[in-house]
Amino acid sequence: MTNFIIPFIILITVVVFIHEYGHYYFARRYGVGITDFSIGFGREIFGWKDKSGTRWKICWIPLGGYVKFFGDRNVFSQSEQEELIKKYSESDRNKLFILKPLYQRALVVAAGPIANFILAIFIFSFIYMFSGKDLTPAVITEVQKDSPAFVGGLKKNDRILSIDGNKVDSIMQVSTFIATSTNDTIEFVVLRDTQEKILIVKPNYVESTDSLGNKINKRMVGIKLSSFNGETNHVKLGPAKAIYY
Repeated sequence: MTNFIIPFIILITVVVFIHEYGHYYFARRYGVGITDFSIGFGREIFGWKDKSGTRWKICWIPLGGYVKFFGDRNVFSQSEQEELIKKYSESDRNKLFILKPLYQRALVVAAGPIANFILAIFIFSFIYMFSGKDLTPAVITEVQKDSPAFVGGLKKNDRILSIDGNKVDSIMQVSTFIATSTNDTIEFVVLRDTQEKILIVKPNYVESTDSLGNKINKRMVGIKLSSFNGETNHVKLGPAKAIYY
């Protein structure tokens, strides 16, 4: 049980710290007063106060955290805001979150999720760089009759090595490279048996609808892909490819 609980607490602590630090960073950047930076909820286990007056603390319940702003209150109306402002001096008013411009408040609120998003990219990139990732080679399993691929000479069991000079490491890249090609024709380099062949395919354009409901013309060549006998390649990725994947 301990083997599960301790790593879980460490993971939650890191994720919460990064999330809350995102809020904290932009709040400090825009001059918002911060009274507390807490990892966990409930009674404080230990903590300290920095030069700016922020109390950094670890609490008993490690299921979240919070950053508390100076004068933090749920203010819903103009009259409540005016009443709150009267309680503070001019210098203290400059620290109030509710008096900051809308774009600054929006950045402070959004900074936590953005920080976690960046953390996730970093973690997976780190894993792919040092542990590696399984990539599935792109092998053609079907060429539709009279399709651009059929006319261009692509055949079943051809392994796609590159598209328009872009190396194909994974089956997932094929549709992307076809869609982003800007030429009238697409150059495929394939491995057939033991020989590499260069084939030129002129794609068809098929009208489709994207996720926003917009009409788009998709490039289609008329092939179906899969791995060959479940084959995968385990490779370590460089920084750029690690972020891409």
